[in-house]
Amino acid sequence: MSVPISFHEVMRWTDQQCADYLEAQRWRDGPVCPKCGSENPYRINRKTATKNVVRSLYKCRDCRKQYTLTVGTIFEDSHIPLSKWFAAIYLMCSSKKGVSAHQIHRTLGITYKSAWFVCHRVREAMRESDGPLSGIIEADETYVGGKSRRGHPVAHHERLAIDAEARGLSQKSWMRGRRHPRKDKAVVFGMMERGGRVRSMHVPDAGQATLRPIMITNIDTKKSRLITDGAGPYRIIKHEMPHSIIDHSQEYVSFSNPEVHTQNIENYWSLVKRGIIGTWHHVGMPYLDQYLREFDFRFNRRKISDAERFGALVAQVSGRRLTWYCRTSQPENPYA
Repeated sequence: MSVPISFHEVMRWTDQQCADYLEAQRWRDGPVCPKCGSENPYRINRKTATKNVVRSLYKCRDCRKQYTLTVGTIFEDSHIPLSKWFAAIYLMCSSKKGVSAHQIHRTLGITYKSAWFVCHRVREAMRESDGPLSGIIEADETYVGGKSRRGHPVAHHERLAIDAEARGLSQKSWMRGRRHPRKDKAVVFGMMERGGRVRSMHVPDAGQATLRPIMITNIDTKKSRLITDGAGPYRIIKHEMPHSIIDHSQEYVSFSNPEVHTQNIENYWSLVKRGIIGTWHHVGMPYLDQYLREFDFRFNRRKISDAERFGALVAQVSGRRLTWYCRTSQPENPYA
């Protein structure tokens, strides 16, 4: 198959060509049994057409289990052709701000329900498994949510704060009985290597007790320097690693030390919010982590081509099967 692979080539692939590409990416040294890990199978070819469209499968000589190329992957037990799966994967890998399930549904001619679940299976395959971040790390939190019909609630809150400060009122006095508008939004926390990887996640709150363990777990504290804004929850991290603060009430880039800023992570937040507002319009809070995982995957591979990003994702589809739609236990299907 030609390299690099364009989207138009993938759209012309047959299911057999997709299966050959998947086998080359998944089993570079030959088929491996997903049950026992044996590398000693033999192939079974069906001579007649049956209800099952899979015409060939493998059988392990050691554990005697039968399996196909898609067992243990995001494609397992799916009736959608591999050619449409590959087209959806390519679209999700090449769209900078994401692609909606409705767009997949219209482009590939599958139902919206199927397109929605295809997208979430692909996002599960985008899960990162690399080590902690290191170097100069920018950390910041943002708030994801809709706007009210009568204007942006956070902007209105800030105007009230400015008016109260001009009248000499303390925050406790004028905020008594009011709820901060950000309390109704989802909190997203992220860490980014300067010029490298990013890692974002949905967190219950932006408090010190929540963010400190996340930073210690995801950052190599001995080889890193952390840069944040002046928010209180970040100040105690100075006991774990070198920590610089940029006070956004005064400046966005330090005049004395231009290296101290959080412009990169804030640029990433603008990319995420453009995707949520412009592409999906609404994201359910239980699924927010999956959408963030998609942005992380694309951003961490922003320096490679769409074809290389597509190949990297196809190579890591094993062990990422999703079955949350099943409300009852399902029998094992060796012919999936």
